[in-house]
Amino acid sequence: MSENNHQSEQWGSRLGFILAAMGMAVGTGNIWRFPRIVGSNQGGTFLIAYTICNLLWVVPLLMTEMGMGKSTRLGAIGAFRDFAGKKKTWFGGWITLVCTAITGYYAVVFAYAIRYFVYALQGALKPGFDEQALWNGFIGNPKQTIFFQCIAIFLTGIVIYRGVKKGLEAVGKIAIPLLFISLIVAAGWSLMQPGAIVGLKFLFVPNFKAFASSKVWLNALTQSAWSAGAGWAMMLTYSNYFKKNEDVVVNSFMITFGDAMGATVAAMAVLPAVFALSATQSDAMQALEGGNVGLTFIYLAKLFSDIPGGQIIAIFFFFALSLAALTSIIPQTEVIVRNLVNAGYDRKKATIMVMSGIFVLGLPSAYSADILNNQDFVWGIGLLVCGLFFAMAVYKFGVNRFRVEILNPGSDMKIGKYYNFCIRLFPVLFSLVVGWWLWQAITWYPTDWWNPFLVDSFGTVVAQIFITLVAFYFMNDKLSKWITAPSYMEDGKFLASAKEER
Repeated sequence: MSENNHQSEQWGSRLGFILAAMGMAVGTGNIWRFPRIVGSNQGGTFLIAYTICNLLWVVPLLMTEMGMGKSTRLGAIGAFRDFAGKKKTWFGGWITLVCTAITGYYAVVFAYAIRYFVYALQGALKPGFDEQALWNGFIGNPKQTIFFQCIAIFLTGIVIYRGVKKGLEAVGKIAIPLLFISLIVAAGWSLMQPGAIVGLKFLFVPNFKAFASSKVWLNALTQSAWSAGAGWAMMLTYSNYFKKNEDVVVNSFMITFGDAMGATVAAMAVLPAVFALSATQSDAMQALEGGNVGLTFIYLAKLFSDIPGGQIIAIFFFFALSLAALTSIIPQTEVIVRNLVNAGYDRKKATIMVMSGIFVLGLPSAYSADILNNQDFVWGIGLLVCGLFFAMAVYKFGVNRFRVEILNPGSDMKIGKYYNFCIRLFPVLFSLVVGWWLWQAITWYPTDWWNPFLVDSFGTVVAQIFITLVAFYFMNDKLSKWITAPSYMEDGKFLASAKEER
């Protein structure tokens, strides 16, 4: 592969990149998880805690990913090899594995959204319908779930196949405006419901006493870590296509702000409706604690059917959910494809290989919701490990050196030692969140916490993460040699031939 081919794909404009990156960040988690989490964690208090956690974890991690990706011009495997040294190549390999595992079951989540969008178009969400029977009839029928999984993978594959400008960028320019328009329409309808002010007040007015709650802060950090896509190597991959003068610092803040804005608009669409249409505030809180699937595909689907105009709003809502899933799965898939391209595969061939692999990998989740929930739990924690790996790469490179030599050149807004403080805080934040989640997993199964075959046990997390970490550690040398694309760095130092291109 020639160096020219290696560098041939670039974003057509900064706006195109920002919209594609916002598509990465604003996913289904913003629409079905964020409203539930903010609603069950003191509303306005959570919003403030979430904003602080975004500044501590998401912004510095996005800067790290973009800095590494822009400097190495390689996917996760090659980037860690060249930036952190050959002995750390397996970090990038394992991060790619985590993204692959998530993409497998995320295609099924995308399938859920498409199915309910079709239900809404068909008028199935009508007054008097049995919401539980509709849901059970869908997920209990593998032919249906696998059929819609195929549609989800096909749509994703078309975008990736077309490349950066004609695929990733073109879809972002259309999908993100449509996503926000759909959410704003749903939010406007929600706010017009009698009693909606109760939900709006709950969302934006903080309870200052709740700032003393560790649960609020831990959930806020978890949501920020999972929501914006930081640590998945998606921004590392997207920054491979940066132009020479692309602003890493400003982009990181803009993407984080866009993600938070999307989540807040989604909460404005969901929370006022839930509070307005529930018999009591207690009923509203019970709905919010019903889990992502319970809130979105059962409770909200029922609400839409029972109120004037609800069937039309259901179309907008599930269309937005489908768009959010599409714009998030695209960069996840690109992470995998980019590594294959770096290994010498043609993009089109790599896309076909990856989409076929994702289909096979996602079949168990399409067949069983328990398997999907298991993979979501395990690799959600795996993402936090990925964030720690990025921080460790910067520690080796030198935190202050990274800020001065990688982040600030070319940036309109120079970042100060705020970055140094945050990235050094990562091990503490990681220990708090992962320790909390694993402790909860033990309390859920006091006698069987060690069992790796339970959906969300301590044992299943440790078994899957530990086995894959060990496997990739021993694959390090093979992974290092597998990447054949031209290098711009070696062991954290720029090669002479690459300095001018920076």
